[in-house]
Amino acid sequence: MEKKNDTLAQVGLGAMVLFIGCLIAITSSMYVMITQLEVISERTEKVVSTTSKEAHTQIIFVGAWIDDGFDDYLFMIEYQSLGKEVNIDDVGWVLWCVDAADNHHRRVGHLGDDLLSARGATIWEVGETWDNEPDTLESGKRYFVNTDGGTGTGPTGNGGQCGPSYIYDNGLIAYYTIYLPFGGHSTQELKITNYGVGESVT
Repeated sequence: MEKKNDTLAQVGLGAMVLFIGCLIAITSSMYVMITQLEVISERTEKVVSTTSKEAHTQIIFVGAWIDDGFDDYLFMIEYQSLGKEVNIDDVGWVLWCVDAADNHHRRVGHLGDDLLSARGATIWEVGETWDNEPDTLESGKRYFVNTDGGTGTGPTGNGGQCGPSYIYDNGLIAYYTIYLPFGGHSTQELKITNYGVGESVT
């Protein structure tokens, strides 16, 4: 029996090996691409979700009034959030002003801080009694916030700089900023045109 080399079979065998190798390479590439797309998609969703929550989480100032004849303000705020509730002890505020001599005065604290000049709680929900302080801010709810306009050089402040009578007598504008724990903040400009307890602060 005569043996013959089949060159076409060798070419076919090589082509089959090449084809299988290409399939393996393509499959591996697709696996890597799909895995990377899933990772990118998950990161994008997480970033969009976090950004949306932060962009839509805010404090809105509804109103401001003179609360006493010296250095207290009363604010009404509304908390709006797509995220979770925030603890009032984590929500900070700064009240500041600059006088004619370019001296900067400020008072800082948290919404849950005790205020000796307040009648009760420093913050309470609209519709609740003023001695009922909440633990958290809930989305969609409005709150009254009592704030001392002293300089912040002691537990209760020293003097009434940035308080209602001070900015009215000196023709100044004060600013009140509330800082949320994840970095968002809202600022209200305070200017008094008519002085008196209960008068609106614009």
